[in-house]
Amino acid sequence: MLKRRFFAHVLLMSTVFLGACSSVKDYNYAITEKKHRAEALKQDVDLSYQILKEGHPGLYWYISKKALDDKFDSLKKAIDEPLTTAQFYQKLSPVIAAIRCGHTALRYPSVIEKDKHERERIKNKIYPLQQFTYAVVDDKLIVINNKSKDKTIKTGTEILEIDGLAPKEIFNIISTGFSYDGFNSQSRNKRIERSFPQLYKIYFSEQDSLYIKFKKDSVVTSSYISFYDKKKAEELKKKTDTGKTIEKAATKKIPGSIKYRGKKVNDEYQLDFRFLDQEKQIAYLKIKSFSVPTANFPLFYKQCFDSIALSRTKNLVIDIRNNPGGTLSASLALFAYLTDKDFVYLDKPINNGHFSANKYGNGLQKLTYYLTGLNDDSRLYEDDQGNFFSFMKGYSPQKAQKNNYKGKVYVLINEFSFSASSLLSANLKAINRATFVGTETGGGANQCTAGRIPIVTLKNSKLGLRFGLNRMAPVYQQKEVGRGVFPDVEIQSDLKDRISNYDRELQWVLTDIKEKNNVRK
Repeated sequence: MLKRRFFAHVLLMSTVFLGACSSVKDYNYAITEKKHRAEALKQDVDLSYQILKEGHPGLYWYISKKALDDKFDSLKKAIDEPLTTAQFYQKLSPVIAAIRCGHTALRYPSVIEKDKHERERIKNKIYPLQQFTYAVVDDKLIVINNKSKDKTIKTGTEILEIDGLAPKEIFNIISTGFSYDGFNSQSRNKRIERSFPQLYKIYFSEQDSLYIKFKKDSVVTSSYISFYDKKKAEELKKKTDTGKTIEKAATKKIPGSIKYRGKKVNDEYQLDFRFLDQEKQIAYLKIKSFSVPTANFPLFYKQCFDSIALSRTKNLVIDIRNNPGGTLSASLALFAYLTDKDFVYLDKPINNGHFSANKYGNGLQKLTYYLTGLNDDSRLYEDDQGNFFSFMKGYSPQKAQKNNYKGKVYVLINEFSFSASSLLSANLKAINRATFVGTETGGGANQCTAGRIPIVTLKNSKLGLRFGLNRMAPVYQQKEVGRGVFPDVEIQSDLKDRISNYDRELQWVLTDIKEKNNVRK
């Protein structure tokens, strides 16, 4: 999401956490059990709005100042009793979400554990809802993957209730604080799928055991799903597998795939490139994120397009579905291989000018903000109209890569293509460079706020307020305000496709390529 590097965020949050209270014990108590005074929470409401007015460059793009003023005022009036941090989060997050900025949101703080053995124990404790991966379809919660001990729960099983609550009721509660870019809320279900255990924890607390009602093929069953120790489970599996011969399915490998794919994240490569046919006329480039720790994007792109040039590939499929964004440079560098002309990738990255998070923190917080460079009081310019802006690479004219690709391009997008992946899509759409297949991007086509993204800790509740300091926008603007990049061909895999691993969007592309080649012949 057009953000600073991962290590900077880790440093930011850890330093802020450790410096926010007189001790770790006090801090943990403050975010778990303590009920903060109503007046203290009202101070946090005022502080959050003050910070946003000082630093957020698009605060009133999609909501009037009066309407937002009223929301903050109404919230203050509604706080008439002490609340825990979780209860306060549930009240403040919908007000922050009303700004309609996908990069602006509250971050819920994590408990700090100093003891090494306890940290390890917590890390290996797999809670009930973490034992499944999910699909959300028509307000139904479907199990896609089951890692629990109950192996009777098959892929496609519907969850009817969790501790007596229907998923639809849960969704309506946990999605109230979702922040979207403008008026496009299609990413709601994807967000629930990706973060359901974490969201449930904030709103309903984390339980060692949950009573869950399931339904599969009209048969309704119930089961208590309890936590288990990941490390012990893995050790047991190794003992069980000892002596077994594990046969691997033979796969046809098409020569020409690149060597560099960066390091794995959650046991999966975030960068992938391969040819989809023996003749190497269809290349497939998948980028799960433009912000992968330690990834060398220039090397990855070079190997991809050198391989494409060597093979004289006629069709390129770029898959940025579920790509939440990342660094501007990684997005821009890919675009440079897809045009044969000089280009400007980014409109003037306007900001409010001289925002400093330092005044909102203690000594350690100030040090962290300084080290991570998340203030906009440096590298700042002012134009003839009095607008402040930060100079970023894409704002100046850029050169196309010498071995830029001139063949047919397809881009796969969906409602979780966000931030830098939306910026790439908007720029490609503007020059009519690709056929877009899938669903409307979740990220705004015309603009978002990102660039440098501070996370400022609210004084009493310890919630983190995250927002972008710069307006990030392509040079070209589409007519639809507050919407994403629209596909040329709207199509999306359904639940049956996901269960059977059938990629409907990619299959449409392959069929289209085949049909066009047959016409030419």
